[in-house]
Amino acid sequence: AMEAVAKRMATLTPGFAGADIANVCNESAITAARRGSTSVEMEDFERATERVMAGLPKATNLMGLEQRKTVALHESGHAVAGWFLEHSDPLLKVSIMPRSSGALGFAQYLPQEMSLHSREAILDRMAMTLA
Repeated sequence: AMEAVAKRMATLTPGFAGADIANVCNESAITAARRGSTSVEMEDFERATERVMAGLPKATNLMGLEQRKTVALHESGHAVAGWFLEHSDPLLKVSIMPRSSGALGFAQYLPQEMSLHSREAILDRMAMTLA
């Protein structure tokens, strides 16, 4: 079980430094404590990773219906383009929750572990980013 958790965390945190991973571990413990749990579950790690990557959800969402629809269409454009592109990274999550980092939404991917990318993979990543 410990090996599975380590593998999942490595997948969720590509490019993270040791301090980032420590932040994720601390945030996951806080999340578990808020739930009243005596142990940290994978869901706590996933929520903590999202908080470290994207920032805290904004407490006050002042976006109107039209703005939320625009953000949803924008983020779904990335997701749909990635679905149809052969060399794109798999999509993990799409959110239209405004964040403290200033992002109105985000798409989280699971990048493949390779330092050199083919021309096709780079072009697909560019297309997905621009979609």
